[in-house]
Amino acid sequence: GESSSKEFDCQCKSACTVAMCGILAFFDPEGKGHAELQARMGQGTSGAEYRAALKEKLVELVLRQRTRGPDGHGHHEPSNGSGKYGLAHVRLAIMDPEHGQQPLVREEGRSVVHNGEIYNYKQLQASQALGPAPTTSDSEVILQLYAKHGPDFCNMLNGIFAFVIADESGPVMAARDHCGIKPLYMGTCRATGQVWFSSELKSIVDQSCDHFCEFPDGHYWTPQSGFVKWYSPEWDDDSYVGTGGTAEHCVRQALETAVRKQCMSDVPFGLLLSGGVDSAVVAQILKPIMDELGQEYHTFCVGQPGSPDVTAAKLISERLGTTHHVHAFNPEEAFEAIPQVIYHLETYEPELIRSAIPNYFLARLTSQHVKMVLTGEGSDELFAGYLYFHDAPDGAAVHKELRRIFHHLHNVNNQRSDRMSMAWGVEARVPFLDPNVIDAVMKVDPEYKTVKGERKHEKHALRSLFDGEIVHEVLWRTKAMQCEGIGMTWVEKLQAMCHRAVSDEEWKGAAQRFPLNTPHTREEYYYRAIFERFFKGMDAFVHVWPGGCRAAGAAWGSSKYTRAGLADVTQLANGLTGVALPNGQESVGTPLPPAVPAKAPCDPAPSGGIVQPQPTPIVA
Repeated sequence: GESSSKEFDCQCKSACTVAMCGILAFFDPEGKGHAELQARMGQGTSGAEYRAALKEKLVELVLRQRTRGPDGHGHHEPSNGSGKYGLAHVRLAIMDPEHGQQPLVREEGRSVVHNGEIYNYKQLQASQALGPAPTTSDSEVILQLYAKHGPDFCNMLNGIFAFVIADESGPVMAARDHCGIKPLYMGTCRATGQVWFSSELKSIVDQSCDHFCEFPDGHYWTPQSGFVKWYSPEWDDDSYVGTGGTAEHCVRQALETAVRKQCMSDVPFGLLLSGGVDSAVVAQILKPIMDELGQEYHTFCVGQPGSPDVTAAKLISERLGTTHHVHAFNPEEAFEAIPQVIYHLETYEPELIRSAIPNYFLARLTSQHVKMVLTGEGSDELFAGYLYFHDAPDGAAVHKELRRIFHHLHNVNNQRSDRMSMAWGVEARVPFLDPNVIDAVMKVDPEYKTVKGERKHEKHALRSLFDGEIVHEVLWRTKAMQCEGIGMTWVEKLQAMCHRAVSDEEWKGAAQRFPLNTPHTREEYYYRAIFERFFKGMDAFVHVWPGGCRAAGAAWGSSKYTRAGLADVTQLANGLTGVALPNGQESVGTPLPPAVPAKAPCDPAPSGGIVQPQPTPIVA
């Protein structure tokens, strides 16, 4: 059930430690690393020298991610001096800022690095009779549960996480949360048996691995079992028929509980208020919680002056009385940011890059005021929120398509949200992707998610829960793509600048230079060339939507969100209706904050084969 105000206040003020950060782990079970060092530096190279070299290497590699953890870093190697593994960590202090360094190391020799937050760790420590932990860190429960249950405990965790456990013998297990909210990558070398894990690809891309993979969401891994799927909800089957009817009460209660649960913080926090219905819902639920806490309610928005999103967000802010911050960026600023966006996002997928640029500026704005924000990410994948769902023939088709795009969250929405926020040292939390919210919404009869009859808007199942509470013009506005909601002219100008940056000669050689996922436009070529500078040889690693967009994979035909559809200005304009201030006023936002450098606050130092982003893009 929902926590009482008194219980919630105690939770918020408790000295627990939340592990928002970046992690790195290296395992060398056969001890080949020392032999490699001896081959390079001579047989007289001692074990102590190898361990010192390993420590130096771990620190250098993990600091490539230091925007994820600007508040400190730590590392650990085995106490027996074997040098067969190393763990490293960079930390963003959200709770108990004075304590909570990682890796966590226990007397029995077991250790863990953990990125994320286990929201129910106190309940688990009580219900599983785990006993007292040496610290108040939520990460402690990971080691405690492993000691009691072995690797089969991930389905007990409610939270966002990626973690790696080691003991004196080497790797024990690694795991990732139910839908890949927190990132994790893995690299292996067959010849040496060495294994790497990292929150970001950039820390391991130039290591001696012959295979890289994104760690699959909802899985754990052990050396003995390989990957094991631990997240298998009842609804995750095409033949599933929703049993929850419209389930209004269950969905709203789950949402309210998730928002309240994710507010635990010892530092000021706020909300990314896009102006769409999803963030408006979170804003509405968050208002009484902020009143209980007695905190200033910060909201953040990005867009062009007078754009639909800026206008709608201002309406919500005025209704709820928030301290509202707006940043208006221009196309030139967007173009200059592209190398930074690609470096942090680690992709060349054009739709994802384009949508990430506003998030990058939004995170920069947010970082000037708070360290943590809630967002409305994930709602569209649960409530069938994208415009192409208007063309879905029936509920069964809707459910099948929702399953498909839900399982892509890890390398689309979640990747964008995590990477852009952490590029500026901000933690983004996603109440719509709480496992209990997901279960409640996915058990709703999928017919109720179709757009037909009285249900004239996508996400009717969500909108109807807050009818009469949220500003009508916002609650019932038509879905808009992010790039159109914040203003369309910047996209057109950005694409024109990218086009001009690619010469005719370069464009003619596109297929030869990029035989895999060959760019379809010069804009795509431009992104691809920048990606190659940073992550050469990683072309096959990137997920690209078949047909160039999310909608192309749907079982039914739809022109929305396709390359042709994106060129149809009339179609896009349909997403901009119903968003006007009373009396025809135009929203111009609050005064912009002082200008800050276009570069991220902590660019990784040049190292190894990683090419660092430049202030202005240059196509190789």
